[in-house]
Amino acid sequence: MGTTIRQTAMALILLLVAMAGALPAQEPGCGPLGRFLGRIRHPHGATPATYAPAPLSSTQAAADCDCSGGSDPYGFAAILNRIRASAGLHPLAYDPELSSWASRNNAVQCRRGIGHHVNPSCVQNCGWNYSDVNSVAQGWMDSPGHRQNLLSPSVSRFGLAFGPGQYWTFNAR
Repeated sequence: MGTTIRQTAMALILLLVAMAGALPAQEPGCGPLGRFLGRIRHPHGATPATYAPAPLSSTQAAADCDCSGGSDPYGFAAILNRIRASAGLHPLAYDPELSSWASRNNAVQCRRGIGHHVNPSCVQNCGWNYSDVNSVAQGWMDSPGHRQNLLSPSVSRFGLAFGPGQYWTFNAR
């Protein structure tokens, strides 16, 4: 690759990165530029699902989500409580308020990138680019710090949110 082409490509990449900070938060998927930059910043693909039975896909769950109703829209409680039971721990109850906080966290991360946390004084796991709720559960179980949060004996309730973008957040108290 010639020097001029390389310099032009680098200038374009720097311009795209600089523009990423100006993405509006209300765009559902952070737009094509946000998704592209997210893949560059966080290049990790979805892990294969190993927990069965599979609940609704994250896309279906997000479309059907009415977090105000007090029910777990993603089917995560069954997955989480099966994991906790196998570790000899008590089950967690779904908390729509913690899901609301998780949703706010996802919006901040969509705007600023993963690693920015909105945390209402609770245990929190964040994930990006998992294809469904089973995959994010497996990814968190494969990570020692995230696993510790899922298996915390001191929590009694949890909330979960997916989107905007490919962001997942788990909160527990």
